[in-house]
Amino acid sequence: MMEIHIAIGDIETLETENWQVVPDDRQQLVEIIGGVAVQDFGHVEAGDKISCTVRLRKKDFKTLVGYWDSRTPVTVTDEAGDVWENLRVIVKSYEYVPHFPSKAVQASLEFWRI
Repeated sequence: MMEIHIAIGDIETLETENWQVVPDDRQQLVEIIGGVAVQDFGHVEAGDKISCTVRLRKKDFKTLVGYWDSRTPVTVTDEAGDVWENLRVIVKSYEYVPHFPSKAVQASLEFWRI
């Protein structure tokens, strides 16, 4: 049985690399005369971004492009088994997998929490 790296909606990826979460932390250091101040609007979860590179079957890539084109929110289950709900999929780039161009695609993705 093949190990599933992550699930994106109804899609199961073959491989996932470089899973990275970038929190939307809205604090800023403000320089003022004689010191500094912090302007802090907190962590806004709806602005968090996740990025990764995946390999998936070509038929699943077509489904993924459908999520992206229609702006369909999806649920993603990561490699640790954590479930991320209501994510928007952004396909940043893609290419065919060498030696398997008719069967597999490698894609750079970004997910936005909305």
